[in-house]
Amino acid sequence: MKPILAQLSAAVSDAMRRALGDAATGVDPLIAPAKDARFGDYQCNAAMGLAKQLGKKPREVAEQIVDTLDDAALTMIEKPEIAGPGFINLRLRRDFVETTLDAIPPAAEADRLGIETVDPSQRQTVVVDYSSPNVAKSMHVGHLRGTIIGDTIARALTFEGHEVIRQNHLGDWGTQFGMVILGMWHAAMAAHRGEPPKYLQRALGELRSAVAAGSEAKLAYLKQVAVRSRADYDADPTGTQIFEPFLHDCRTKSLLDLNDIEAGYLYINALTKEAAGTPYAADLKDPKDVAKMMQRGAADDAQERLAREIAIEITLRECNRVYRRLGVQLTDQDVRGESFYEPLLSGVVEELRASLHEYKSAPDGTRAICRVDQGAVCVFLEKPDGSPAYKGPQGDPLPMLVQKSDGASLYATTDMAGALYRLAHAVRHPIQLRSEKLATALKKLGGGLGAHRVIYVVGAPQKLHFEMFFATVRALGWTRQPDGGEARLEHVSFGSVLGEDRKMLRTRSGESAKLADLLDEAVERAEAQVRSTESDADKRRGFSEEEIRSIAQTVGIAAVKYADLCQNRNTDYVFSWEKMLALQGNTAPYMLYAYARIRSIYRKGVESGQVSGDLSRSAIRLEHNAERALALRLLQLPETIDAVGDTLLPSVLCEYLYDLAGRFMSFYESCPVLQCEDAGLMASRLRLCELTARALKLGLGLLGISPLERM
Repeated sequence: MKPILAQLSAAVSDAMRRALGDAATGVDPLIAPAKDARFGDYQCNAAMGLAKQLGKKPREVAEQIVDTLDDAALTMIEKPEIAGPGFINLRLRRDFVETTLDAIPPAAEADRLGIETVDPSQRQTVVVDYSSPNVAKSMHVGHLRGTIIGDTIARALTFEGHEVIRQNHLGDWGTQFGMVILGMWHAAMAAHRGEPPKYLQRALGELRSAVAAGSEAKLAYLKQVAVRSRADYDADPTGTQIFEPFLHDCRTKSLLDLNDIEAGYLYINALTKEAAGTPYAADLKDPKDVAKMMQRGAADDAQERLAREIAIEITLRECNRVYRRLGVQLTDQDVRGESFYEPLLSGVVEELRASLHEYKSAPDGTRAICRVDQGAVCVFLEKPDGSPAYKGPQGDPLPMLVQKSDGASLYATTDMAGALYRLAHAVRHPIQLRSEKLATALKKLGGGLGAHRVIYVVGAPQKLHFEMFFATVRALGWTRQPDGGEARLEHVSFGSVLGEDRKMLRTRSGESAKLADLLDEAVERAEAQVRSTESDADKRRGFSEEEIRSIAQTVGIAAVKYADLCQNRNTDYVFSWEKMLALQGNTAPYMLYAYARIRSIYRKGVESGQVSGDLSRSAIRLEHNAERALALRLLQLPETIDAVGDTLLPSVLCEYLYDLAGRFMSFYESCPVLQCEDAGLMASRLRLCELTARALKLGLGLLGISPLERM
């Protein structure tokens, strides 16, 4: 099944070229679904623009286009009608709709409803960067949107037939690792002293209590920690007797979980801040020094590297649990953390200084130049007229920093390295680099992925960063393809999840709500709702305890996901349990119920003996307006999926599914199915039911939601 929108666009484009010649060559026919079914199924709005260009009346141009449509086009559509100044209304022929639906093959294991993939010549390599959790921190509600929006986009593009490379940009290289590693060291020494498990959580609580009690209590606590730390250092000066064996046991005996690692990070962070300026600071290791040891990677820094690896493993183990619950298709093989790009960083700075020592322009005319400012390496961006493209609060030119004055790299440095790796390819897209160091490091990493399109699913607050970063990459020429085209760099921004007070959703204690806890509550609420609405008829049908819990698990997780994905991703939205678990409206429970209801029709038909054999052999007959409206919406599934891949808006698919379910309900109320006395018409309607169920299942699957056969 080919997208109807694409078929109509091709047919009208051909007619425009024949009718108007070169003036219409390459002009978008502007075909869109009609907003009012009374005026057709689709509308062509190209006549107005062409008329202005040709100096003709729009209606005259519209008539020329309509008169030039060929016989192939008229097998799809009825004779078009011209409305108003030159709108061309297009209505699909009934026999075309029936034949197209009849041609959909029977359901297969990986059911595509006969939807074709993109032509091989249009197939792209697409990198989708999403989720991006932090090591040593639990995923919180802020990670929900980036994770499930990115997953839906990746699924849609894969379904279209593109080669999709998922990338999980893990924060695994920064100075925070000094705090993580020191926290693990404190846990190791506490275990050696015979302290019970969960020492780090207790230590964090003790420190917070001491700080709250006043300066005297705080200093007493710091003194106690300093004395104990000196003794611990003396007991294991090289780390080989206590710390290193403890790290190995973390792998084999699971001595620490993510809550321990996170508490250790918070403890060392707070301890370092509170000890600063006191006599006890010198007795506590500096997290920055520990981080440098980890990053240095010398032979005697093996323990720091091992601790880092274990912290990452523990973090990913917990992330993977969340991903599995959400139905998200991310694995450890998709992780490309900051550390992966570390070998490229110094070369990136060298390349920027060599290639942008004078102004270079991006395709949109934005100019970039790299220079040192107050000791830092910066990229300044200007508009084509020479004015600053970005300004600071005081109106001064705002640069993108790529290296601090002390030589440290920044997020922008890592993102530049990541863009190079994702865009370059040794064969398909060799990028000429001035820095030999960078070229060598890139080659060691395999030469790059050769992406035609790189999609970054990151929150809206990073909008400025991505604008500056993209402009710099384009000015360097890295997006220029060998065929003269441009690779696409896209920031998929999204708003925040708000509580009912319209502030960032947090726990009662004021902390960011953990995503795992949110999902637990969703399942609990769904189970309570399932049990409260379970009727005597449900009980007679024999829903077991296991089935009820399974239904609750599906409904709860689906409710959270769908409530997010059905929003325009660019806006904030208020998180409401009542709305997302409602059985009416554009919600997951409504969608799941619609699918289960359709499947119950089929089961009743089988039980009564009215349904037997292969439904795909039943000819479609569209005799009622509700049948035609449902059939038309079924035909629009391919173009809807294409729209998701183009606009990167999952809400487009949610709107489609909600409308499809609504049209099915209207059809079911208007057109008896199992009660239909005409055997051929009953078979046709059963086929419409089957195709609708398959479309709902396919669409929900692209959202990462599994439907329920019974509900």
